[in-house]
Amino acid sequence: MSFNYKEQRLQVWGILNVTPDSFSDGGQHLSLESISKTLSQWRGVVDGVDVGAESTAPMNRSITSQEERRRLEATVIPLLKEWPRDLVLSLDSYQIDTVEWFFSQVPKDIECVWNDVSGVVDQETIRLLKKFPRLRYVLCFNPVPGRAQSGEHKNFIRPGNVVEHAREFFKSRFEVLLRNELFSRMTADPAFGFAKSREQNHALMEHLPKLMEEMAAPHWLWGLSRKSFLRFPEATSAKSPQEQVKLDGLQLLWMKEALDKLQNPHTIVLRVHNPAMMGALSSWNELKNPT
Repeated sequence: MSFNYKEQRLQVWGILNVTPDSFSDGGQHLSLESISKTLSQWRGVVDGVDVGAESTAPMNRSITSQEERRRLEATVIPLLKEWPRDLVLSLDSYQIDTVEWFFSQVPKDIECVWNDVSGVVDQETIRLLKKFPRLRYVLCFNPVPGRAQSGEHKNFIRPGNVVEHAREFFKSRFEVLLRNELFSRMTADPAFGFAKSREQNHALMEHLPKLMEEMAAPHWLWGLSRKSFLRFPEATSAKSPQEQVKLDGLQLLWMKEALDKLQNPHTIVLRVHNPAMMGALSSWNELKNPT
């Protein structure tokens, strides 16, 4: 469902978690049958699928790379040969061992992305990206001290101006990627919900378009994903269909307002749990400017 909104180039990725405890779809995709059914439903609706085998929601425990690999081996790995070649395959993982093992098995004609929620750009990151020259990389604004703490991000909320923190974070890591000739393969993700208070999430959402204009990143990823900070003013349960519809609507409202603020063209991936709702985005331009 790639489309343009004014001068912005948009792609849509569906989220598929092969986990028992993810807050939105935990337990729904633990079999080959359920995954195959979802992929079939999403054909022609999404440009890519972001697969995760560990939930980094603060209430969940971290798992070992062995457990992460076991979940992927039971669900996604058997589908790689038949994976639709028009769908980007993104792996949401911060564990180096898992990432290296997984992409070693992906056929070379599948477009691949490593969605690294750790925000850590170290020598292992560089080594892995150079080992897989076709692999794109998502850099998440998650300022934890190390990969092992990726799922404990709520313990590392830094007080102060989150926009300044984001600017410092991205600039320092952009420099490393530039020095290693990897910058063009990077997608920057503000990583809403990771190591940020509710107020910081709201501030980052408000100022992100200006930050994007300032930064020279080639691509951006927006992933709101029905997270709790979208609920104003208090957090409530999002398990009911009615609450999920409300959160989907808030995502659409924020996306529209953020897109309208952008002056320069960008390529933006919209990572969402409900890809079908993105149809409303593609029609906004016609609704605003009827012929």
